[in-house]
Order: sequence, then C-alpha cells, then structure tokens
Amino acid sequence: MKKETSSNVLEKIDIAKERIKELETMINLWEGGKVASFWDTECSTNPSSPSCLLFND
Repeated sequence: MKKETSSNVLEKIDIAKERIKELETMINLWEGGKVASFWDTECSTNPSSPSCLLFND
C-alpha cells in the first residue's frame, strides 16, 4: 500500500475542515429557524456550492 504524501493529507484535512464549517453553519441556521433566508442569500451568492446543489428543489 502506497503511503500518501503529507501535503495530500494536509490538503484533505483543510477541505474537510471547510466542509465541517459549512455543515455547522447549516445546522445552526436550521436550529434557529432561519433556513429560508439563509438559503436565499447563500444560493444567490454561490449557486454552485455543494450545499445549494444538494438542497435545491
């Protein structure tokens, strides 16, 4: 089994941390009842974000 270089692992960690932040933001807004305004703002600003593509009706 080939060992990954540390730079690849660090890049994956950075990507995972960014995704965790996105998910925490979504959860906090859902729990606070501000879902609609968040999605309107987020998806108008960044319509190709994974979250908008996932939850776009």
